[in-house]
Amino acid sequence: MGITARLKDIFGAKVEKGIETLEDPKEMLDYSLVKMEDGLQAMQKNAAEFSTAKKRLELQRDALCESSKKYAEQAEKALGLGQEDLAREALLRKAEAAQQEVELNAQIAKMGEQLQTIARGQEELRRKIQQFRSKKEELKATYEASKAQLKVKELVTSLGSESENIGRTVERAQARIEEMQARVQAINELEDQGLITDVFADGQDDIDRKLKRVSMESAVDEELARLKANRTGNS
Repeated sequence: MGITARLKDIFGAKVEKGIETLEDPKEMLDYSLVKMEDGLQAMQKNAAEFSTAKKRLELQRDALCESSKKYAEQAEKALGLGQEDLAREALLRKAEAAQQEVELNAQIAKMGEQLQTIARGQEELRRKIQQFRSKKEELKATYEASKAQLKVKELVTSLGSESENIGRTVERAQARIEEMQARVQAINELEDQGLITDVFADGQDDIDRKLKRVSMESAVDEELARLKANRTGNS
C-alpha cells in the first residue's frame, strides 16, 4: 500500500470532503502532499499511455515501409511480365503507403515532443514534491512549537487572571497553619503547668509527681555525699 492509500485510510471522510474541511495544519500539509503525489502518478500513467500509442504508430509506419518495398518489387515484376496496368496499380499503392508513412512520421514526431513536455513536467513536479516534503516537516515542527508556546501563554494568562483567588487561598492556608501552631504551643504550656494530664501517665497527680521528684533529689544528695566521703578517705 502506497503513501496515498495509507493517508486516505487515515483521513477517511475528511479527504473525500476536501482540504477546506481539515482544521489541523499537519493534516492539511499531509493532504496537500497526497494530492501532489496523486498528480505525479496521473502524469506517469498518461506518459505510459502516450508512449504506448506512439509505439503503435511507429509499428504502423514500419509496416507501411515494408509494404512500400513490397509494392516496388511487385511493380518491377509486373513490368517484367509486360503487365503495365498491374505495375501502375502496385506503384499507386506504394505512393499511398508512402503518403501514410509521411503522415504517421509527422504524428510520431509531434507525440515525441509532447512526451518530452510530459517528462519535463514530471521532473518539475518531482522537484516540487521534494521541496514540499522538506517544507512540510519544517512547518509541522513550527506548528508543534507554536502550539506548545500557546499552551504556556494560556496557562500564564489563566494564572494571572486568577492570581487574586490564588493569593486568598495562600493566605487562608497560612492562617490555618499559624492557628494550628498556636494551639500546639498552648497545649505544651498547659502540660508544663500541669493543667493538662497526659493520658499516658500512670495515674499520679501533680503532688505525687512533686513528691517523687523530691525523693529522687534526696537520693541524689545522699549519693553525692557518699562519693565525697570516699574521696576524702582515700586521700
